Amino acid sequence: MARSEFRWNKKRRHYAYLHKDVGSKRKNILISSKPTIKNRSGKSIITNVPLYHHPNGSKDGEYYVVPRNYFDDESSFDEKVYPWKWNKNDKRKIKRIKKNKYYKR
Repeated sequence: MARSEFRWNKKRRHYAYLHKDVGSKRKNILISSKPTIKNRSGKSIITNVPLYHHPNGSKDGEYYVVPRNYFDDESSFDEKVYPWKWNKNDKRKIKRIKKNKYYKR
């Protein structure tokens, strides 16, 4: 079933965009303020995708989404649902990440 909401992911400690239900799990995309994710040896593994604006209209600065879909239990998300929405310039990027077809140009 389709879903479209923003919640805090307690397991990964990031805001997340939940976009699909798969049984008791939720498929989600993380929102980050860092341009890359690094592994324990200090090498960067994933280059995050820059957003035009944060989905929360009152936040300023540079924000990114992690170009990967995560599966987490529904218990790993906070109860509060945020009334945010994507900027029209970011919707295509999110759509590509949802389909696992995002590539950096």
